[in-house]
Amino acid sequence: MGMDESKGAGRPAPEPLEAYGFSDRGCVRLKNDDSFGYYIPVDSGLKENRGSLFAVADGVGSCAAGGAAGAEAVNVLLQEYYFGSFTEKAPQRFLHAFQCTALHLYTLSLSDTSSREMKCTLTSLLVRQNQFFITHVGDSKVLLLRDNHIHQLTNDHNMAGKLLRLGLISAESARDHPQRNILLRAVGESPYVMPDFRSGTLRPGDQFYLITDGITEDASARELGALLLERTLSVQSLAILTEELKKRGGNDNMTILAVKVNRVPC
Repeated sequence: MGMDESKGAGRPAPEPLEAYGFSDRGCVRLKNDDSFGYYIPVDSGLKENRGSLFAVADGVGSCAAGGAAGAEAVNVLLQEYYFGSFTEKAPQRFLHAFQCTALHLYTLSLSDTSSREMKCTLTSLLVRQNQFFITHVGDSKVLLLRDNHIHQLTNDHNMAGKLLRLGLISAESARDHPQRNILLRAVGESPYVMPDFRSGTLRPGDQFYLITDGITEDASARELGALLLERTLSVQSLAILTEELKKRGGNDNMTILAVKVNRVPC
């Protein structure tokens, strides 16, 4: 799961970033095809230059290698970003690492018969100095809880998301639209995939949530924001939240990776 080198427990002051993740297969699926991972460097120079990286992935349900695709994508993205032979500055390095991950999954699906059609969503957040960057393909999401308001920072690359952006359906209708599971873009479907890219400035108290679509099948983004405001962030609180949502259906795998910004470098 996470590769958090920070040791904030027991210290008077919290670390600049806190991260907590939880994943559940839900009530219906026989296995969990979701994956998440993150890396918060303990070395101050590496943290300043490269930042901290967080990612979630959801294996495409129609392919047998979906679960392996998600885990592979998260691991390769982390490895390529921190240890790949790129010389570009952080945003360009981030995008190139994403492209290398997509090419890796596509190549793997061609070379190994057990990995045919190895595809997944991949949504990632880079927090570096006083900025954040997002790369995103698929229908997982990044939500930002800021000043008691929840904001969705990504677009869903599925048919329901496209209809929503065209103004043909409402956000509420998109949640249970019959074509919400038809992905229009996935990592591994081709040797090159263009991710959505977004950047912004951090504020103290920001809370980012990287979630797979199983979470929002049972709660709207606004409702999820209200539920998150009620609790202190921890792995246990995310597990309790997931159990509450499972009582509403739990038809899909459910993963949530939370990132809290306690302090922002000047």
